Amino acid sequence: LPLLNAQLRAAVIAIAPLITLALVWNVPDGNVLTISWLGYELVPLAGDNLSRMFGTVFAIMALIGGIFALNQARVVELAAAFVYAGSAVGVVFAGDLITVFVFWELMAIGSTLVIMSNGDEAFGPGMRYAVIHFFGGVVLMAGIAGEIATTGSIAFHPMQTDSVFRWLILFGFVINTGAPPLHPWLPDAYPKSSWSGMVFLSAFTTKTAVYTLIRGFPGAEVLIWVGLFMIFYGLIYALNENDT
Repeated sequence: LPLLNAQLRAAVIAIAPLITLALVWNVPDGNVLTISWLGYELVPLAGDNLSRMFGTVFAIMALIGGIFALNQARVVELAAAFVYAGSAVGVVFAGDLITVFVFWELMAIGSTLVIMSNGDEAFGPGMRYAVIHFFGGVVLMAGIAGEIATTGSIAFHPMQTDSVFRWLILFGFVINTGAPPLHPWLPDAYPKSSWSGMVFLSAFTTKTAVYTLIRGFPGAEVLIWVGLFMIFYGLIYALNENDT
């Protein structure tokens, strides 16, 4: 994108999400693409109704965000935003934990660049955002490594919270949901991004994390308590607000 002139860049911004949307709708159920790597079968492309639903939403949000940012002078930000959006789509169609992790970290890089592209005042919040995002990635990586070591499987499927490593995977996902008390890094960084960057940031990080929780830990009791805490935290925060 940074190498294209304004007309070609606008065309790519409009066409790429539409192509992605068409591809999303045509992904069949089951494992579509497998790659052998170090004795494991990676599944970078697997589809079902849940994946297609989130993929559709993400493609539409990429289109809306791209159109909104057509006049954004910082073309590096726009390129980073599309890497960010594409990585989110990659997560929702990943059929194994290693592929999830790779796209998870690409999301961290893309979103950090989106924030930092807004100038010097965004550098500090962007660094703090990156530290927490990559910390979550380290926790996730530790959980995935332990899961592979103990079960021999890299499949991304519904799991029980019956081991330390699965708890680490769960925690790595929850960090990115912005659930209290793990949320300050998001409101700290998002407002420092540009007006166009905010559109992308609000669309992908937390929603991708929600997808991973639905996919990996459906019905996990701890998520009920996290949800309740978020509800009451929001209520208390609203009651304490004084705009007079």
